[in-house]
Amino acid sequence: MTVTEVSQILRISENTARNRLSLGLPMPPSFRVGRRRLFLRSEVERWLAERTNHIQPTN
Repeated sequence: MTVTEVSQILRISENTARNRLSLGLPMPPSFRVGRRRLFLRSEVERWLAERTNHIQPTN
């Protein structure tokens, strides 16, 4: 997956996603191929699942 695709899933702008990556803020694991930053779909899904498990319901 590309940065654009991941940013759409996370509902953030592509620029925000790139800034988060460059600042070392929480983002799904990624790797570079040439000049492109890519994400494995399974890793993005796992990362999201871990994040949602930590959210406490507010009643």
